[in-house]
Amino acid sequence: MWYGDFPLNRKLELLREVGYEYVELSLDYPFPDELNSKALKDLLSSYEMNISFHSPLDVFIAQPRDEIFEVSLKVVERCLDFASKFETLYYNFHVTYFSPTREFDRVKRKILENGRKACEFILSKSEEYGFHACLEYDRNFDEKFLVDGLRICFDIGHFALANKKNFEDELRKFVAEFGDRILVCHVHDCEPEKRVDHISLKRGKLDFQFIFSHLKAEHYTIETFWRDSEKNDLSKEDVIFDYEVLKSFL
Repeated sequence: MWYGDFPLNRKLELLREVGYEYVELSLDYPFPDELNSKALKDLLSSYEMNISFHSPLDVFIAQPRDEIFEVSLKVVERCLDFASKFETLYYNFHVTYFSPTREFDRVKRKILENGRKACEFILSKSEEYGFHACLEYDRNFDEKFLVDGLRICFDIGHFALANKKNFEDELRKFVAEFGDRILVCHVHDCEPEKRVDHISLKRGKLDFQFIFSHLKAEHYTIETFWRDSEKNDLSKEDVIFDYEVLKSFL
């Protein structure tokens, strides 16, 4: 869930009715500053719903320019502090950066240096607060960011788009190497040739029978934004359908 889902009552009522046990809330601006932790806790409790958090994407925690890197970490620290007020299942984040010079070796080294610092910081704070931290697989994923103790959020669609030519072989390799670190799986379908992901299950090109015969996680988060590759809106029936499809494979 994200800012666009507020007020949350209707969405939480639907998710609870379908059978969901937790939500993953994105803390993009204006969150967490405009969230009341007590009100949110009370609302979640009324629907018997647990919570996890997705770190904001409007910060750059591996930015090679130190001023931006440091400010970004301060924002993430506020988000972690906010998450500590809940019985948080996990805190998920991306290693984010942008630089036109990112292909040069010197800049790559700086991105890696700051990215590892950020991963160490997030892991340290999450351990202090008593919940897991996990690095999400995306196009910036690099095993060098996986500091000891950090878990992985395996995003199926992101992985499929990044490895569309040899998806099955690459999935086997990834699970063989990192399977024991996968805490969370983001589940959605995609159309790799159109480079569209986050679509309703079984409405794209992915073979979920193959995927879930190899991939195991402690938590599965359905992350569908659209009904199909044309980006039509999800209906209540689609939300129910996605839940039932995922449930059939677990």
